[in-house]
Amino acid sequence: MRTKIKLNIPNVLTFIRFLLVPVAVVFVLRGELLSGFVVYAIACITDILDGVIARKFNMITQAGMLLDPLADKCMTMSMVITFTILGVLPLFILIFVIIKELLMIAGGIMLYKNNIVTSANIFGKIAAMLFNLSIALTFFYKIVGKSYLHIMYLAMALSLAALIQYFYFNMYKKYFKIKNEISDKETDELKKI
Repeated sequence: MRTKIKLNIPNVLTFIRFLLVPVAVVFVLRGELLSGFVVYAIACITDILDGVIARKFNMITQAGMLLDPLADKCMTMSMVITFTILGVLPLFILIFVIIKELLMIAGGIMLYKNNIVTSANIFGKIAAMLFNLSIALTFFYKIVGKSYLHIMYLAMALSLAALIQYFYFNMYKKYFKIKNEISDKETDELKKI
């Protein structure tokens, strides 16, 4: 059964972000880095706006909760891939980002299957902010030198810390708590027999 996506303002802003991804890529590939940066900045602003509007006016939807981070990941991945192709970013950064995203997806699926809801931790939020900042600076790599890489390395280190915390505290701890609760119930039922 297909579900309709409610077209409220936050979801429309999310769809705009999806549309901005190929525009940013084309500008960067053409060497029009300032135009690419403007598109990237608009995407970041719409990301902030859709979250604020959704929370303030109670417009949070299931579709929005799924599509919003997907739009972010599409923009981030497309910029990292594009700048890697151009030789501005080293290949290992792209590999790191791909592995991190795959681990987050796998963790999310495991949590979803066990009905566990988790929120982003402080390391993840700071890492995302720094990563977005480093990508924004990458548009100006001819001016800022390698400083964008130093910020990106810091963002990667924080992402690693966020992943460790995510997997340990938010996932495994809750997962094993559920397993222990099930085991305790089974033990109690066996005692009744």
